[in-house]
Amino acid sequence: MLPNLLKTPHGYTYRKSIPQDLQDFFGKTVFKEALGRDFKQAKARWAELEAEKSRAIRDARQLLAQKHSIEDAIEAYLKKDPDSRLKALPAAREGLAEQLSVLYLAGLSADYSARKSGERWLNEREPEALTKDLDAVLDSITKAVVTGDVSMFLETVEQLALWRGYRLIDKTGDELQALTYEFLRAAQEGCQVLVARQCGKFAEPVLPEAAQPLPAAWELDIQPKRSQQQVEPKLSDVTPLYIERLSIAHEKTQSTSLSWWRRFTDFCHDKPLAKVTATDVYDFFESRLHAEESPWSMGYCSTVARGLSEAFGLAKTKGLCLHNPVNDLDAMPKISAAEEKKRKKPRFRYSVAQLNIIFGSDWYDPAARNWRGRMKWDLAARYWVPLLCLYHGLRVREPLQLRVQDIEFGSCPLLHIQVEEDDDEDEDEDDANIAAVPTRSLKNPATKRAVPVHPVLLQLGFMDFVSAAAKWGSNPLLFLSALPEPGGKKPMWGRAYEQSFVRYVRDALGFGNGYGNHSFRHTLEFYLRDIQLDEIWPAGASQFYSGRTLPSDADKKFFREQGSERLYGQGFDPRRILPYVKKIQYDGIKLPQPFIQWLDGRPAVDGHLVS
Repeated sequence: MLPNLLKTPHGYTYRKSIPQDLQDFFGKTVFKEALGRDFKQAKARWAELEAEKSRAIRDARQLLAQKHSIEDAIEAYLKKDPDSRLKALPAAREGLAEQLSVLYLAGLSADYSARKSGERWLNEREPEALTKDLDAVLDSITKAVVTGDVSMFLETVEQLALWRGYRLIDKTGDELQALTYEFLRAAQEGCQVLVARQCGKFAEPVLPEAAQPLPAAWELDIQPKRSQQQVEPKLSDVTPLYIERLSIAHEKTQSTSLSWWRRFTDFCHDKPLAKVTATDVYDFFESRLHAEESPWSMGYCSTVARGLSEAFGLAKTKGLCLHNPVNDLDAMPKISAAEEKKRKKPRFRYSVAQLNIIFGSDWYDPAARNWRGRMKWDLAARYWVPLLCLYHGLRVREPLQLRVQDIEFGSCPLLHIQVEEDDDEDEDEDDANIAAVPTRSLKNPATKRAVPVHPVLLQLGFMDFVSAAAKWGSNPLLFLSALPEPGGKKPMWGRAYEQSFVRYVRDALGFGNGYGNHSFRHTLEFYLRDIQLDEIWPAGASQFYSGRTLPSDADKKFFREQGSERLYGQGFDPRRILPYVKKIQYDGIKLPQPFIQWLDGRPAVDGHLVS
């Protein structure tokens, strides 16, 4: 058996002991991961883990050494004459406002940690007192922004710089004023985040893009100490750190961001971090723009640049390099506007004629014999998912994750788009990793909502279908074909449905590229804009219904914008927006028969899926 690979009754497990001197650093004594029952797959993952965890141990030792260097630097700084140790820092220095803003907003993580640990409040009066204080500060900030009188906040800005070992220099008499006025953006956002937390929301600040906190004066003189035997950190040394950072992100974000970093590492032949320049970054993007296979667009290059900047920023923060070459990039390579347009992946809405083709096609023929597997067995999914996406603008995985309990009965039936928290912390780790169903996920907080079931769906028998589905078991899914196959490496909700529908409309119906499940959402958004020509909906109502945050710049002339009120409460009362929802109608559309008639005696779902 390979070292650190164990065979258990549940399959194979990777288990590597952490050196005793690093156990506090990692917060555990072993690295452990279930690898499944397939030895070939387990062996491949074992090789990755061996390399990854060995690098993690080596990196931990380097970071601890760097930490000791910083402690020594602080000690040396404090021994200096208090009257002369502060470094002069021009208040007009470019980027200083962003650095101070990041430094200020980063402090909100301590507030979050204190709340999470239950140590935030010493007595029951403190939360109410903080809310009053925040209201007063926000009022002062508003007055300062309106009048330009920032005198109340000058001391705050000077104190932030002082904490980092600097004395701000105002050469013209106006520079500190300008710096403080810009800083008020962060002060206002920080207070709004705290207010939101006081209202029970998990609010987080949006940090200025590509900015880093103001470095402490005592850190400027630190020189990395390397022994002759120590190897200079390379691009690949960042990979395990980046994997850990991405671990809390969505699965697609993890794989995509990591792919970008590894592609860049290969392009640069894994050169030392200290030798990577902005020219390397430019050349990388230029090579991708002019690649023979799957060339990137300029827009995609900009997205990738943000991901690479995050990885380099992490490396810099962890002491593996001293600069971020992506931030040094003053220009990006370009291609023609016509070529850029061709490379963007289109997403088109359906016309009424195309919708009628879909509703009259084999997809909506329960007797059609050209379907195999899950799409043959789950007639309910074939019937209801396109209709839910069309009338509610759902992203394809939103209906495919629905459970019976997400549909609320009553005089105004409601559709809840939500996820559950996983409270089962005692489950065996191996069993959980090998056999667990993937958790239901949402794209963003705005996606979580409760809206009235569209009247057209009610007329077609949606609630009767939900009632029937409730008999399939304890809290069953509405569309059983969406359940991932057990034991998959990367299980995903509704993969069978998603791929089948895209191939069908693109190839069998001949609609071509740009049409698929998401086209229903684009269709609804188009009609929501069209409806505004007759009657303007309340501010934010259309975004709430379709699960968007804010209207795009192109849509702002159609929709009323919301202010900060969107950060409070749970959104609209779904029953009160029903009169507006009823007006979502598609003139000329030929809908399928009501569900029961459409089935014509066939079961909605094949019995083996139910079992």
